[in-house]
Amino acid sequence: MFVENGFHATGIAAIAKESGVAVQQLYRDFPSKEDIIAAIVAADCERLADQNTLNTALTNRDRAGIISWLVSTPCRKDECGDRLFLEIAAEATRNERIRAIFLEVRAEAFENISRAFAGLMGSDVVEAEHRTLAQAFMIISLGSVCARTLHQEAVKPASDKLIECLIEGAK
Repeated sequence: MFVENGFHATGIAAIAKESGVAVQQLYRDFPSKEDIIAAIVAADCERLADQNTLNTALTNRDRAGIISWLVSTPCRKDECGDRLFLEIAAEATRNERIRAIFLEVRAEAFENISRAFAGLMGSDVVEAEHRTLAQAFMIISLGSVCARTLHQEAVKPASDKLIECLIEGAK
């Protein structure tokens, strides 16, 4: 509903009706729409982060596993998820609570991607170079989401090539 109607045009009563939950129960579980967004973001991030896979690859110094984790991260083909991401990003510019959630999620993703680049370079310690590569990686990923969603462009080949260049540079 947030994707179709936007954050402000989606009311708690409509969410309750769509989900088949009584309004009172929804308010008990989620006192505000921000709490619903927080729950959606947390669940989506946990699913996308796949930290167990990354941690296993890092522990085993499995370069192919680290690369596989990195490559799978930005290559979602989830149009609804991309649109929801952009809706949340837009709301983060207006709403401090959503902004805080957004920044927390970004920081966690940034740290995981930095750790992945450190692992690719044979290090257990994240250094400035790893953070720079992570920053570039995130810029490519976010740009891909915007291009796919806003312009309906097929950006996967270009995105894959840029990410391949980052990974190759991490030796």
